[in-house]
Order: sequence, then structure tokens, then C-alpha cells
Amino acid sequence: MEAVVAILLWDEPGRGLQTLLVQRAEREGDPWSGQIGLPGGRVKQGAETPRTALHREVDEEVGITLEEVGVELGSLSVGHPMRRLEMKVQPWVYGLMIKPSVSIGPEIAGSFWVNLAELPLKMKMSEITVRHKPWSVESFVVDGKIVWGFTYRVLTELLPILEISL
Repeated sequence: MEAVVAILLWDEPGRGLQTLLVQRAEREGDPWSGQIGLPGGRVKQGAETPRTALHREVDEEVGITLEEVGVELGSLSVGHPMRRLEMKVQPWVYGLMIKPSVSIGPEIAGSFWVNLAELPLKMKMSEITVRHKPWSVESFVVDGKIVWGFTYRVLTELLPILEISL
């Protein structure tokens, strides 16, 4: 399975570089139900390119039309959420020319902007429960929300590129 996620960078005047995170809606059978992540989703194999899928998913999930407000800056390392090697997720980085208004779709419970320079101060070990098992994980805790797993790995790859030390 192939999927894509978007790291949307907005340089907030006087506040610095921000990125948009989403909280997934609680859904039965969704392994990422309720978790914090980046907007994105599955590529429809044979029907669309990864870039087309990314643009579609960002529009569906947060109502942002990347062609209108974003400039593609490049990609980060392909990852394997939950260490499942058959699942490949490609993160794409976009610079935003304006701060877009966000209108969340049905798969998303909420969204929030995070100041990237402040993330290193929010790094800590967190206790989470996955499939009824407790885990201790490296995370960022942002306004009480735990950012861990694949999204945590993507952000920790991004920060040094932006010259933000962990």
C-alpha cells in the first residue's frame, strides 16, 4: 500500500515556521483512529499519481487547494507506519504563500498549527495505549495532544533540515 502526507509550512509573521497537524476522527477499524498526524492518505493504485493523491487528500481532509496556495519544496524519507514494511508513506513538504483557512472533512476531528521551533521543548516520553497494550513512546506533547510514531519521525527528520536542533 502506498500513501502520502503533506507537511505544510507557513511562516507566521513574528512567530516563525508553523505546520498543520490534524487529529483523526474516531473510527472503528481505523488503526490511526483519534491520533495526531499530517494531512494525507492512500494513493489509488493505477488511478492517480502520488502527487495527485496528495492534492486530493489535503483538499478532502483540510480544505486546502495546494495548487493555489502551496509551492512544493521536496520530499522526506519514505516511512513505514507501525513498522509495517508493506505500507509506504511518502512525506512531501510544501511552503504556503498565504495562511489558508482550514475546513476539516469527515475523516478529521480537528486541526491545529504547531510552531516548529518550539517542538524540541515539547519532546518527552509518553504513555499511550495501542490495541489495549500500554506503550512508552518518544513524542512531542502539544497542548496536551501526543504526537508520536510516524508523525514524530517525520517531524524529527524535518527539524534539522530547518536548522532547528533537537
